[in-house]
Amino acid sequence: MKIDGAAPARAPAPRRADRARAGAGGAFASHLQETAGPAVTDAPRPVHATAPLFSLQEVPDAASEARRRAVGRADVLLDRLDDIRHALLLGRLSQRQMEDLSRQIRSARGRVADPALEALLDDIDLRARVELAKLATTA
Repeated sequence: MKIDGAAPARAPAPRRADRARAGAGGAFASHLQETAGPAVTDAPRPVHATAPLFSLQEVPDAASEARRRAVGRADVLLDRLDDIRHALLLGRLSQRQMEDLSRQIRSARGRVADPALEALLDDIDLRARVELAKLATTA
């Protein structure tokens, strides 16, 4: 089967039986006659009225700036955790890496208001201290 091109989609023509049923009820046509009349609409508004709203969205506020900084700190901490994971897998974990991680977690504690995130930082800090203790005993 060869398809030459897409033909424009057309609605199927109503069958003769459908036309007969539609005209037989008449309830729909009588409803249309009752509500017929010009629809009242508002005058069109100019598009430029939304321009100040768009310009307000572009102005950074203090909350969005704080959120941007928090996301940046989180990205740095996640990168540090990823480096430590790779070092653990390769057996090349250094004491300096763990001390840096522990320092970053301590500095992040004062800025966290979410209890779930605080608990997560506690878990990471505990794991960092355990790894530091392991490194100290093997050295």
